Amino acid sequence: MRTQIAVIGLGYIGLPLSLALCERGETVIGVDVDERKVNELRAGVTHVMEPYRGESLESILRRHLESARFTATTSLAEAAERADTFIVTVGLPVAGDVVDKTLLLACVNDLGRALSPGDLVLIRSTLVPGMMEGEIVPRLASTSGLVPGRDFHVAYAPERVAEGRAMEEFQTLDVVVAGLTDACADRAMAVLARLTDGRLHKTSLRVAELSKVVENAQRDVNIALAHELKVVAEQHGVDVYELIRMANTHPRVHLLEPNIGVGGFCIPNAYAYLAASLTSEEHIPLFSLARQINLTAPHRAARQLDEALRQIGKRLSGARVALLGLGMKDGSNDIRQSPAIHFAEILAERGAAVTAFDPTVDPYFPFQAPSLEDCLANADAVAVAAWQAEFDTAPWPDLLARARQPLAVLDLKRRLVPSLKQAGWQIRGDSHLPYIAVSAPHVSATRDCAVEMVP
Repeated sequence: MRTQIAVIGLGYIGLPLSLALCERGETVIGVDVDERKVNELRAGVTHVMEPYRGESLESILRRHLESARFTATTSLAEAAERADTFIVTVGLPVAGDVVDKTLLLACVNDLGRALSPGDLVLIRSTLVPGMMEGEIVPRLASTSGLVPGRDFHVAYAPERVAEGRAMEEFQTLDVVVAGLTDACADRAMAVLARLTDGRLHKTSLRVAELSKVVENAQRDVNIALAHELKVVAEQHGVDVYELIRMANTHPRVHLLEPNIGVGGFCIPNAYAYLAASLTSEEHIPLFSLARQINLTAPHRAARQLDEALRQIGKRLSGARVALLGLGMKDGSNDIRQSPAIHFAEILAERGAAVTAFDPTVDPYFPFQAPSLEDCLANADAVAVAAWQAEFDTAPWPDLLARARQPLAVLDLKRRLVPSLKQAGWQIRGDSHLPYIAVSAPHVSATRDCAVEMVP
């Protein structure tokens, strides 16, 4: 009897989803075309960082491998022998503004050939709105030889979890659900009710597709607003974080804080998905402008790092810049569209010698250093792009003493300066600015080094 759930795609979303289902008592067979990844998972190894209730994702994986609640395979046919529910998490990459549907549609073709009467296909990938009815359902029909909505069920429930909190949020967040028919939606809701304690909201396929893209697009717009507010605060000589904190005391204001840019898979791709769903005559300039503002944030950071170095008698061209964190956000080893990597590339193009360290990111780029010590040695400037847990306990005064004094610091996370102050370092610049200049207690800075905030 086929009673298992098959999760197709075992990346940053699919693997936590699989293990969250296991935590809820389900038996899951994970499917991925990457043979190396599948072999690693079978051995209890994963590079996805996801703490959950004090336990690492790798530990949870091993626990459910031992209990046989989770297995992994590259074969959809093998999964179809044991599963009657197929949850698809294969993503749609974007190159420029062009959405690549190849991998997902290939998966749908393969899945159609493996279906049996009574099965449920539940798509959880973020889609270009219109794909369910226009491409996915027709392909499932043609490759299976079955009638969708009559012989098997088809539904859509976009995931809306944040990487790093996926295990928890899969089990707690509300879910938007749509089916090709009411019976399809009800079958999907019965499965999802076993996963989440959140509410299930039934709607149409098109609204469900649009809702996920709009959720991501609105965050892109809100982050762009935060970057623009940095420019406003800089012109008025005030602390942008204090400005946002004061504005957010109003119950209907929920401003986000600025950073070095926007990365990952979901938010940066939202505009492309939305634009691809519209006719060529229709335009959405607000979303387009927000995307451009967020794409240029690393460029603005590089320009002001150049200015910061000039104010301590140095130049970006020829300077040694230590970059801390390469993940697309704090606590993440996901480097897809990471603004930190974009920032490093911009600095290198402008003549800087960049050395980066992130304890969670495997050696991949030629500018990665093996340790914090190596990264900071003889640096003229330090920039924090993403904060990792290992940085919490680092002896920053001792480490930064290895750099060249005075030192320009881009402290966007506001973590380094407090520890340096406690150690008696000389701080040049207003305390609220992310760009400052510092010198070790035994070094005298030769000039005033106050620098401006990066927008």
